[in-house]
Amino acid sequence: MKSSRTIVLGGACIALALTPAAAVAAGPTTVSVRIEGKTRTLLPATNVRTRSGSITKGGAPAGACPATTAAGALDVATHHRWQSGAYGAYGLSVTSVLGESHPFTSTYYWSIFVNDRFASAGICGLKLHRGEQLLFAAVPDKGTEYPIVLSTPAHVTTGQAFTVKATYFGAKGAKPLAGVSVKGGGVTNQQGMTTVTAATAGKLQLTASRTGYIRAEATVTVS
Repeated sequence: MKSSRTIVLGGACIALALTPAAAVAAGPTTVSVRIEGKTRTLLPATNVRTRSGSITKGGAPAGACPATTAAGALDVATHHRWQSGAYGAYGLSVTSVLGESHPFTSTYYWSIFVNDRFASAGICGLKLHRGEQLLFAAVPDKGTEYPIVLSTPAHVTTGQAFTVKATYFGAKGAKPLAGVSVKGGGVTNQQGMTTVTAATAGKLQLTASRTGYIRAEATVTVS
């Protein structure tokens, strides 16, 4: 998946990378950031608000990487605990997040998804919109890993089974995903569905996983 690696770490395609920072800069906004490491969740979905200014990691010149982009969202979400390679023609790369390192020469790398789809630009060129969900995930250099998308009811009743559906966004849109293990439930069928029964009232945290896909999470209110 070398092409995606170049897009994500390099800061989009050449046309976007050479676009002036002012063209992608926008005012601060609130987005959700989740960080999935190679074997565990490093940061559950967390709402953050970007700031004005710019990111200067990796020797990026002031103004070249606006703090209102995905780079700024990552910086706020991690409290500056991420590292980058040297700033170049393609922008900034991500080499380490919250202590988990995947340099450019490793077999894994940091990829970015927006609303569970591959980002169309790199971290310095990705203009954010209010309410978007950003996912930074460590993915293998060979092959393709898509995020699992877990769909659940917002509210359920104690003791009553409810349906959970797992999908992913491939090149041709959303597709059901079989074989996904849902914690507290079962394994999804060919339609991507399984059932879960909540035993107690409160907030039920669901997690879903399948080899070759990026973990997912969802919270259901149980009454």
